[in-house]
Amino acid sequence: MRKVERNEIVRKIMANRRPRDEFARFVVTCVSQQLKETHGEVDVEIIEAEKGYDSVWSINGREIIVLLETEELKQAKNQPYAIDEKLWQRFRQVGIVK
Repeated sequence: MRKVERNEIVRKIMANRRPRDEFARFVVTCVSQQLKETHGEVDVEIIEAEKGYDSVWSINGREIIVLLETEELKQAKNQPYAIDEKLWQRFRQVGIVK
């Protein structure tokens, strides 16, 4: 079994067994660690919102808010990297990453 396949299986298990807020925090932590490697100062906070959780990012002095919707977190059971992709897509849109 390839490493990518194992990682996806582990992610699916986590998405299924952890509460949504814990899974959201886990994903945000993974993405922030990756960002820190290339962007230095990165802080992120998860705040409960009406439709899910706001991830509030501070990246080199810029603030970006990305809503992680409850429905998206539910779908993570089948698409365990969808939240990561949503975050990276938003960071590309605002010019944080290419």
